[in-house]
Amino acid sequence: MNGLKVMTDECSLFSRCMSAYVDGELDPGHAVDMEAHVLRCGTCSERVTFLRAMRASMKRTAAKRVPDAMRARIHAAMLAEKRRVKDSDREVHSPKLVSWKYAATLAAAAGVALTVAAAKNQKDVATPELARSGATTEMVTAAGMDSLLDDLVALHAHPLPPETTNPEELIRFDPLVGVPVRRPAFQPFVASFNGARVHAMRDQRAALLQYTVDGKHRVTVYVFDPRAVPMRATRLEPRVVRERPVYVGKLRGYSVAAAEKSGVGYALATDFDDERSAQLVLAAAQQ
Repeated sequence: MNGLKVMTDECSLFSRCMSAYVDGELDPGHAVDMEAHVLRCGTCSERVTFLRAMRASMKRTAAKRVPDAMRARIHAAMLAEKRRVKDSDREVHSPKLVSWKYAATLAAAAGVALTVAAAKNQKDVATPELARSGATTEMVTAAGMDSLLDDLVALHAHPLPPETTNPEELIRFDPLVGVPVRRPAFQPFVASFNGARVHAMRDQRAALLQYTVDGKHRVTVYVFDPRAVPMRATRLEPRVVRERPVYVGKLRGYSVAAAEKSGVGYALATDFDDERSAQLVLAAAQQ
């Protein structure tokens, strides 16, 4: 029991600088400690793999970068903190404690840079009312994605009749959803298109596509705008499949998976297992 607690505490400490480590902004001494921990900790190794895949995906789709002036200010703040930590280290003679404070500062700075970049490509979903209530943007993001998944599963369990069964008409959904809506081929799976409709989600809309896969498995797909409903925080489990970040899990007895490709969000509900659902959502994103 004590060994488990020590490991949990160690993982908690290393998690503070994991983003900085993945971004290559951790100093060599702390990077060596992080690498040693990741090699012996399967959980942290999976987190590092997922973060790297997520960073690669964001680089492929991001249209804007953090302004150079902001980068310069963050870099200057990091250098100033490094000098302050060195002075404190000499005063308190506690290198281990100070090293973690330094690592946490680096991680926070990296997080600020990433947040600023993301903010330029997303709508601000926080309202004044939510701000006054103490809700954070992360909380709003999680609520938005979870609400989308709840709607998806409900419509999969009790499907509505399609508005069209002609895949050529999906293009007219584009202005309503805010992203290109095309018929996924689901290669190499054998899938038949049953129809589609537009579904309203509060102030957003998603295209709902209905399929039958392998002749007997119903698959319901949501195509949505991930700028309006980001996938950073959900009840699903993050995984890496074919070097791509994917979210998978079970909701109300159904397998659910979500992914993003070229600024378009995809989420689907099926009766397949999680591995097959993850493969399916990536196939949908390859349209």
